[in-house]
Amino acid sequence: MRLITIALLLVTLPFTLFASQREASNYGEMGIKPPKSGKIDSVTIEPIDTADTLQIIKLPVMENEDEIPADIYSIVTFDSDELPLDENLYRHHVSKLQFEIPMDYNELVKKQIDFFGTRWQHKLKIMVTKSQYIFPIYEEILAEYNMPLEIKYLSIIESGLNPYARSHSGAVGAWQFMPATGKEYDLTINNSVDERRSIEKSTRAACSYLKRMYAVYGDWLVALASYNCGPGNVRKAIRLSGSTDFWGIYPYLPRETQNYVPKFIAMAYIMNYHSEYCITPVPFDAKDFLTQKVYCDEGLNFKIIADKLELSTEELLRFNPELKATSIPYKGNGYLLYIPEDKVHLYYLNQCDITELSKMQQDSADLVKENLALVQKESKPSIIYYTVKKGDNLQKIATRNHVTISQLRKWNGIKGSTIYPRQRLKIYK
Repeated sequence: MRLITIALLLVTLPFTLFASQREASNYGEMGIKPPKSGKIDSVTIEPIDTADTLQIIKLPVMENEDEIPADIYSIVTFDSDELPLDENLYRHHVSKLQFEIPMDYNELVKKQIDFFGTRWQHKLKIMVTKSQYIFPIYEEILAEYNMPLEIKYLSIIESGLNPYARSHSGAVGAWQFMPATGKEYDLTINNSVDERRSIEKSTRAACSYLKRMYAVYGDWLVALASYNCGPGNVRKAIRLSGSTDFWGIYPYLPRETQNYVPKFIAMAYIMNYHSEYCITPVPFDAKDFLTQKVYCDEGLNFKIIADKLELSTEELLRFNPELKATSIPYKGNGYLLYIPEDKVHLYYLNQCDITELSKMQQDSADLVKENLALVQKESKPSIIYYTVKKGDNLQKIATRNHVTISQLRKWNGIKGSTIYPRQRLKIYK
């Protein structure tokens, strides 16, 4: 009996092994470990940024284990946390991209590719999805400035494509401008608006900065380095190294900048070839990105617009990152407001009502303001001046002007009771 059992095991074992190997063939040939399957109640993913209010993406609860698409929700793991990539394969891939910026390969770049493809993979999956909506905006502006389109990947390194991102040093927006640099490149920053958080305006500012740096250095990698550490540090590195290319000045750059350019190169690669390693995008609510600009005439009220679009003011504000308050910063020539694409028809349908209600609201606010100013003017005491005559004292002056001696002392800084002829006393009526 034991011999029969062993014989059956020997017969069935090869078929079992073959089935297991066939199931894993898509992963095993690349050195990729198959995703672990299992019931997922919920998954919370945080995009890379240092914003005060991180946008948390809550993926839906899967009631049935069979409904879980493992290739979307699971993280693909790799042997030794390294992607199966060598220099030959890398150069083959990069040759197809036709990038203008040199995509050099070395140990530093490979290390960053491995990091983004493994430990940072859950965020990479989000970047792939978000880029589908944000990159077309970047590409249009980059083309307008005659800039390499691959510069768009720099925004992932800077902020994780988050217009609300804020660094510990005070840099803000998808392109991380400091206040002084933002204002230098015509970005308005005040109590009502911060244009560093505008996708379009900050991208134009980044293009202007990088184009200026490229004109100085003649090397895109050096221009990118200056974006991170400033032209002063780059000039110092050039002086100390005697070189003008990035890898030549590399040892003399700040440590953060030494990693910055390899990160950019690695991100440009992995964003184009993530699917080669079975890394897939995550689901994302497209409504957060499908917006359209509408022209608002001077004076239209933000809250009334939100009401007519069936949105809260907070929701409408979210589609306009540059706004810091629920009001529109008109400058005499109207304003372009972003609204959800599926609400555009409501805006034009209710445009007359929005205009009329906004005017009524403004008239009411102006009337309240005028009345308040009138009340303040009436309640504000008038001031008269009394010139002291010979024989006057504080009691006589106070009685004559229907005030108290204490008030006279307070208004005129008198400590005792001594006054002098021709002295001018201030009296509030």
